[in-house]
Amino acid sequence: MLRNYIKIAWRNLIRNKSFSLINILGLAVSMSVCLLIIMIGVDQYSFDSYHTKEDRVYRIHTTRYQENNGEVASSALPLAEKLKSDYPIIEETAALNSEIGGDVIYEDRFATGGGYFADGNLFKILDFSFKEGDPKTALEKPFSLVITSEMAEILFHGESALGKTVAFHDKDIRAVDIEEGNFETDFGYFTITGVLHPNPGKTHLPFKLLASLSTMKSLPEGAVRSSMENDWENVWSNYTYVLLQEGREKAELQAALDEVSEGIYSQKFENKHSFKAMALGDITPMEMIGNTTHVSMPKVVLMILAVLCLIVMFSACLNYTNMSVARALTRVKEVGIRKVSGADRKQIFAQFITEAVVISLCSLVIAFSLLQILQSGFDQLTFNQYLKISFRQSLPAMILFLGFSLMVGVVAGLLPATYVAKLNPVNLFNKLSGVKLFKSMGIRNVLMVLQFTISLIFIISVVLIQSQAKHLLNFNFGFDKENVVTVKLLKTENYDRFAQAIASNPMVSEVGASSLIPAAGYNFGTEVVNPENPLDSISTNYFDINSGTLGALGLELVEGNNFPAEGREDLVLINETAVSKFNLGTPADAIGKPLVVLDGEEFRNVQVSGVVKDFHFLSPDQAISSLVLLNRKSTFGFALVKVNGSNSAETIASLEAAWKEVNPMSKFSYKYLDQELLFIHEVLGDVFAVIGLISFLAIFVSCLGLLGMATYTAQTRVKEIGIRKTLGSSVPQIIYLLSRGFLRLLGVAILVAVPAAYFINNLWLEFFASRVSIGVIPISIGVGSLMLISLGIIFSQAYRAAMVNPIESLKND
Repeated sequence: MLRNYIKIAWRNLIRNKSFSLINILGLAVSMSVCLLIIMIGVDQYSFDSYHTKEDRVYRIHTTRYQENNGEVASSALPLAEKLKSDYPIIEETAALNSEIGGDVIYEDRFATGGGYFADGNLFKILDFSFKEGDPKTALEKPFSLVITSEMAEILFHGESALGKTVAFHDKDIRAVDIEEGNFETDFGYFTITGVLHPNPGKTHLPFKLLASLSTMKSLPEGAVRSSMENDWENVWSNYTYVLLQEGREKAELQAALDEVSEGIYSQKFENKHSFKAMALGDITPMEMIGNTTHVSMPKVVLMILAVLCLIVMFSACLNYTNMSVARALTRVKEVGIRKVSGADRKQIFAQFITEAVVISLCSLVIAFSLLQILQSGFDQLTFNQYLKISFRQSLPAMILFLGFSLMVGVVAGLLPATYVAKLNPVNLFNKLSGVKLFKSMGIRNVLMVLQFTISLIFIISVVLIQSQAKHLLNFNFGFDKENVVTVKLLKTENYDRFAQAIASNPMVSEVGASSLIPAAGYNFGTEVVNPENPLDSISTNYFDINSGTLGALGLELVEGNNFPAEGREDLVLINETAVSKFNLGTPADAIGKPLVVLDGEEFRNVQVSGVVKDFHFLSPDQAISSLVLLNRKSTFGFALVKVNGSNSAETIASLEAAWKEVNPMSKFSYKYLDQELLFIHEVLGDVFAVIGLISFLAIFVSCLGLLGMATYTAQTRVKEIGIRKTLGSSVPQIIYLLSRGFLRLLGVAILVAVPAAYFINNLWLEFFASRVSIGVIPISIGVGSLMLISLGIIFSQAYRAAMVNPIESLKND
């Protein structure tokens, strides 16, 4: 029976080429996007699946004390030992510290990477395979170093790495390789005690090196935040892994963590934390939290992409439903004969469902080809440099593709199959437009309004997405980002020598120093107290600059004076927002006012030297907030060099020559500021591009559905049109007759879609402090575009029907 259903389905597909093409194309386009999202989901859920003890491994996260918020993936360093010694339910624990990453140097070769200080228990919990060395002893002694095989190949060119001595220059590079350190510290010499095989799968704990945890105590003072064994306050740079005894539950571990938290922090007045058990399998994907050890797509982003793609797929299924209803009108005799010959509802239902599945499987073949194009485009996106999504077509993925295609076929064919199967043979030759989905509206009208509504929401959304993207690309930061070269200092003392060396360079107009790159995504916070209101502590942002930075960045001094060239740590500059937030009156009133600033763990007195005009020092999605500009030379991490821009290659060459002359022991590392800020825009632009593509495909698919409905209307009224033309109706009258129903439905859709589009787009625009408005223009463009597209399709099909010779349409009657 199934074979017969498939044979008939294939014959009908071939016989009705135009209908089949529209259905297959619409389903294929939508399905290709869904297949891409399925592959992204498969990749993101594949993390850490190769660990044999996965079901017993937990990472301990930190939250605010007795509150389930403010979650970070890190925890306190002593927590691992505390859990192991006090709680028998725990088989093993391991502690990690993330404050190591930089250059590993062997003779004249060096390899760069980030990693962790770790104890050897990590290898008892997670499965890391050793190519060389013994996991039991590799991280026992201070200054022991385990490296990846990739790093070993760079350093030793195939020779055995065990026992080799290497120098290590820490540059504050983290294991995820996104944070680029701009300070350099000599950690001394390490002995290679192990080389790891590449991981067999994706891991939430990527690294290129592991140093023994005991090394931290022997490092120079200030090299890491804290190496104290009993430091429970630093929960930001350490990670704790736990292996439960077999048969133990997560709830038991959480109870132990609550007990530890209560015992350690209950009597404290500040820096109070609680701990949270996170199963290894739940680490990726997860909600957006702080201090993560890897880059992955947050669960909420996966959900948003999935919802968008399901909407596109739903639109394609609507298309199929519409077209199937139209096709059913041409097959009423066939269905009637089947029923009269003894076919029951189940058999008729099965026939129509089989046809839907066959079309869906044909769409899958085309969708798979389109998927290859989408994959190559996704690979080029900026953020995928860090996500590193794998699009390997594995057997589980192929099974998912097939299952998804079958599901789409069933869903798409369900409605037409149900309604055709339940019709009485006596009434089967009546029009299907009489079938009602709701009392007041036929099934065709409901589907048509849905199509129009979805299309209009997406068109308005695309207009707003493009407008917001252009707004961000042309964003005015309030400072000069053109022709500014940022040079990593690596060592604070490198600045003075470099600034002096390029002072007479005719291609350089200004040189300044800064502790960070403004608007590049980094920010630091501190507390400020106005002595006039000593009980009121105000949170604010800060970073450090010197006297040359205002000129290098073109910052405007509204009132007061710049820092002196020799520097003074007791003076600060503040922005206009800070003047208001600190209750200092006008900018002129603020000059000379004393403030108390939290510097590390101590408060110190400073004086306001000047007020700078507000500028965007945070990322473009955030509003301008209060800012204190300090003048501590010890924090300078970047030189900001304003150049004339006439010959960039020559300029960079001269800067590099000057750097090598005065700082021969440090690498010359530079970027153009506008390119550095463009990276942030590129990431946001990529996100907009993905959403824009999905929206475009939804519009495209909806247009196919509209074409199907217009064809449907023309076919069902072909004899009526023939009679009207015979009685004297003109072509314009026929076109109006066929189009007015669509125009009414379009009006209903506009009334529904406009407020829905306003609400939906306002949700995502709320994430941007500087954003475009949802005004009359984008809505008008959306409505106008929909009407133009819709009327073009409707009128073309109506005109085609109106031009048919009435003799042809009436000759059979």
